[in-house]
Amino acid sequence: MNPLEVYQQAIDIVSRAVLADDFETYATCFDFPYLIRTADTHFVAHGPDDLEETFRTVARALARRGVTHYERIARDAEYVRPDRIVGWHFTHMIRDGVRIIAPHASSQILVLRNGRWLATEANYPLLTADWPPSEAAIFGPKGYFESPLTSRGTE
Repeated sequence: MNPLEVYQQAIDIVSRAVLADDFETYATCFDFPYLIRTADTHFVAHGPDDLEETFRTVARALARRGVTHYERIARDAEYVRPDRIVGWHFTHMIRDGVRIIAPHASSQILVLRNGRWLATEANYPLLTADWPPSEAAIFGPKGYFESPLTSRGTE
């Protein structure tokens, strides 16, 4: 299967779960330990419990702002091994057809486990050393982002 299609399907499940406030579905989308990098630091989630507060923070923030579309659109992805995909995407937060913040780029690394593609690493350009991130970090200015594919010299 095309790695861009696999990547898009994987991030779509997570996006829909966040917008629907469905932690049970969200929690099944990750491989642990799960590495999260921000512009300032990194964090390791060892299980779903380590992600629940972040999930609740993001889901509440989107609901509070009336977000009707939380879309993450894959831009590029490639297999780096038969069981691993590196990709990147733009995140769009929209309320009734109007952007509430500018789109921003992020990336994920997916790993194939028991026939399912799961997120095992994430790179977010959030300007924060705190996890879970505050609403100010989620909706505020973003740090530098470089495509993980470009930085590997494979774009």
